[in-house]
Amino acid sequence: MGVTRCYDLFLTHAWRFHDDWSKFSDLLNKSAGFTWRNFSLPWHDPAMSASTPVGGRFIREFLESQIIPVRAVVLLAGVHAIDSARAWVETEVEMARKHNKPVIGVPKSGTEAVPDAVRALCDACSGWDAMQLVAAIDEAAALPKFSRLT
Repeated sequence: MGVTRCYDLFLTHAWRFHDDWSKFSDLLNKSAGFTWRNFSLPWHDPAMSASTPVGGRFIREFLESQIIPVRAVVLLAGVHAIDSARAWVETEVEMARKHNKPVIGVPKSGTEAVPDAVRALCDACSGWDAMQLVAAIDEAAALPKFSRLT
């Protein structure tokens, strides 16, 4: 029996426990033969308003500190589809790019395909399955731009 590799992941969230975030987290937690650490924490101090310079900087720095240590960012299409969440999700993708993290697209819960607008932001895509996610992360990590990840 081989050693199971632990994946440090960030799931896009836009500061709320969105249904797809909760469902995908639960799916990964219950997947046999897969271990992961969840670096995405959908919380911020409500006293820190993103619309103020100090609050916006604080929230972005906190968010970036969640992305820096991960192996990959999982872009949940169901969260991206929410108008009020889209700007935050795209900020998370920008931070992933800044820190050379692959972005893996996952379709909205109950659907099969990752929408083109989301696919354009991703390095690889996966379904709602932990082993598919591992394959997509490994596929993205094999891309020349991510060669340092292997």
